[in-house]
Amino acid sequence: MFGAIGNIAGAMFGGPVGAAVGGAIGNAIDGGGNQQAQAFQAALQSFAMQIANDSMGEFDEAMADTEEDFA
Repeated sequence: MFGAIGNIAGAMFGGPVGAAVGGAIGNAIDGGGNQQAQAFQAALQSFAMQIANDSMGEFDEAMADTEEDFA
């Protein structure tokens, strides 16, 4: 649980590197477990968050351009 929370918080504040660090810290608190599966999950979540952030940035730019066109 803490691994997922650390991963999300790290991704929000530090991108993919932050997600990896946050997830690693959270996983250490959780007690480890299957570390390879958790590392893969953390990397996948980080990648997904980066894509979502990029998409939202492009959407915001498009909306700003549209507002300028109609202003």
